[in-house]
Amino acid sequence: MRVLRARTPTAHRRARRLVAAVVEAVAGRRPRRQVAPALTAPAAVGVGRAVAVLRTVRLGATRWCPTGARTAEVCGVLINQGGRVRALAARVEWADGRWRCTEFHVLP
Repeated sequence: MRVLRARTPTAHRRARRLVAAVVEAVAGRRPRRQVAPALTAPAAVGVGRAVAVLRTVRLGATRWCPTGARTAEVCGVLINQGGRVRALAARVEWADGRWRCTEFHVLP
């Protein structure tokens, strides 16, 4: 099994790509079924709530905070076409050779 440490630049890039793909699914630019395998049940619920609220968003700046050797939290900014900004919080875990999003929240 491949091991990836959360405190590396490679880990950060891969996790950010996962969160960006989830945001694309929220915005409707990517089918949700494409990211579904990378979501746990609680994260899928968070994505469903975000889809109901957000339509045209893009991922802005993100911050990466490793919380363990195989876990990290990602916070970021979601920007809609009107310029409104919302906060995003996600937790990712490295398991089975890939990142999985275990929590996904869009704050008001």
